[in-house]
Amino acid sequence: MARNSPGGDGVTRGFPADLVSDASPWGDVGKWDWTNEGTHTFSDGVAQAFQGINWTSRNTALADSLQVKASGLEIGITASESSSQYYWTTQTGPIVFASLSDIVSGYSLKDTIVIQCVMDSDVTIQSGNESNQHVYGGLIVFDGGYGGSGGGNWYQANWYRQLSSSTNYYHARYGGGTVSGGGVPYVIGDTGGGAPAFIEMTIYPATGWASAMSPNASIQDPHSVSTGVYYGNMETALPKDIGSGGGNTSPGTNPDFTLRPSNIKVGMWAAYYTATGVRGSEVTVTFKKFRVLKRKA
Repeated sequence: MARNSPGGDGVTRGFPADLVSDASPWGDVGKWDWTNEGTHTFSDGVAQAFQGINWTSRNTALADSLQVKASGLEIGITASESSSQYYWTTQTGPIVFASLSDIVSGYSLKDTIVIQCVMDSDVTIQSGNESNQHVYGGLIVFDGGYGGSGGGNWYQANWYRQLSSSTNYYHARYGGGTVSGGGVPYVIGDTGGGAPAFIEMTIYPATGWASAMSPNASIQDPHSVSTGVYYGNMETALPKDIGSGGGNTSPGTNPDFTLRPSNIKVGMWAAYYTATGVRGSEVTVTFKKFRVLKRKA
């Protein structure tokens, strides 16, 4: 259920205070309302402090707009930029991220962490090659690798849409590693409506992770969302086909300890991938909020 608060006029409003009660097993560690942060245009690899935490962009040249503005943290990509994606060692989606150890003081493998975002997505279709054009946006956990052959390791939960269809999808994937053809498993599920607006990722002790996603345009209580739920381990040596059926599917079965508290970054990203042919559309993903919680001892 969305945590919306009715105003005095009886109207239910989004974006409540997002406070965690004393009885909750979760504690707020960091919250960013990007609509209230100072305006900023990112330069590639140059950190900018928000709420005392350094946030850095990469693959910045593959975005037409990568900035914090009144509407939020905006990643806009047009046909003028080259194709971008996250797929195995290809990590070219424009991204803004921070080190998790900077946000969570004393972060260790014993901790369970939840990261959440609220976002808007908008697509303008301008070409006749829609079946070969794909757009994405959401959350990522990674070790800082980026670029056309970044060599990093990552997993993500996000919105996905192929532009020849109006269907929106919940999508989760991981990549990286060195095994040929490995590290590209994914899971996907029809949202049954609009694009996901709320995305949550849980980072469990060791290498386990989980996602949850919904169309709700407000922050949700951790682990209260039952759609877009997928589980996995950081595994970089499996083929693409990872199983099917049921509400939950797992990209990866065996743990791979490539992601550690010392190197984990968390971030927000978008991508616009054209497999072949003309490229004439555009996508804008605007992140409204980003929140980090830690399970209490």
